[in-house]
Amino acid sequence: MASTETPPPETPFSVGSDGVAAWSALHAGAWIGLLETYKRLTRELDAELDAKFGLTLSELELLGRLGAAPGRQLRLTSLAAACGLSLSRVSRLAAGLERRGLIERRPSDDDGRAVQAQLTAAGLELLRDAQEVHFASVKRTFFDHLDESELRTLSAVFARLAHHSTQTDGV
Repeated sequence: MASTETPPPETPFSVGSDGVAAWSALHAGAWIGLLETYKRLTRELDAELDAKFGLTLSELELLGRLGAAPGRQLRLTSLAAACGLSLSRVSRLAAGLERRGLIERRPSDDDGRAVQAQLTAAGLELLRDAQEVHFASVKRTFFDHLDESELRTLSAVFARLAHHSTQTDGV
């Protein structure tokens, strides 16, 4: 008589007799696939932004967040938190963007210790141009390789994982 029990879930990894761990094929396909896809896409997108605009993905994200903010300005601490970067990293990126005339930095009106970044007219123009190219590239290198069902699945999975990570931060 055949069993109607569900087989146990696959173990994510095993440890060999030499003590070295290895992912199962299923888990390696998901995890290593995610990492390799991320590395390939960010290398390609970074190289294109650098060649065409002299920007990195992180710099474009900073400009984009400023462009979407009320008054096109944010505190550097808010930018760092929103981008998931350290304040020192955001400060270095902001200094470079300021040298190019894309943003202005000044003390915050309500807290002289805090630094406010504001997008300049030149920064807004570059942001618009870079986003046009970047969005088309993301579409071509990522979205065009997914059907609607896959896109919905990825969106749901990453939303759940992002939500879980924000629930466990600081624990």
